[in-house]
Amino acid sequence: MTEIIPAIIGKNFSEIKDKILRVGDNTKWLHLDVADGKFVGDKTWGVSDDLNEIKNRIKIEVHLMVNQPEETMADWVSVVDRIIVHPESTDHLAEIVDSVKHTPTKIGLALLMNSSLELVAPYIDSLDVIQLMSINELGHHGEPFEEEVLERIKTLHLKYPDVKISVDGGINLETGKKCLDAGATQLVVGGALWNSPDFISTLHDFQSL
Repeated sequence: MTEIIPAIIGKNFSEIKDKILRVGDNTKWLHLDVADGKFVGDKTWGVSDDLNEIKNRIKIEVHLMVNQPEETMADWVSVVDRIIVHPESTDHLAEIVDSVKHTPTKIGLALLMNSSLELVAPYIDSLDVIQLMSINELGHHGEPFEEEVLERIKTLHLKYPDVKISVDGGINLETGKKCLDAGATQLVVGGALWNSPDFISTLHDFQSL
């Protein structure tokens, strides 16, 4: 079953909280983008403890676009349901994956457009999801979709047919349909939802793909 996951990015927790409340219970998952201004150019909100303010919320995955995510992993494990990290951001990936094994929190890996798909191979049995980036510049919404990701989705799906494949970046109704047809199972959607005149109606359109 396809999951449509609204992506939330903000400079402060007020922005984050407003968007979380706006989504309500209209999806099963939310995607929070956290950037340190080093791994990607822009710096965003990234205070894990703030999420304790949100009660009775839906599931949250946090996409850590940060260098050395192992330094803050423990902070996020206690407040989110899934953590997505970049192999390109750390020399301690095995330790990161191992650190969540005995917790309720799931782990996923995100790959930049130019990164080898083989980076996930050693960890495949431990992963809840593989997230393929479909834009070249990370850290803010509105970047153009890169069609090359479609072949990457197909290759990954053929090799690991039972693994969830999420696609993040430049997703609209047209590009989202292409990703699903190629074998993706999850779509992370940002600007196409937040810039729409009717968030809920557009979300339902995505959920009908």
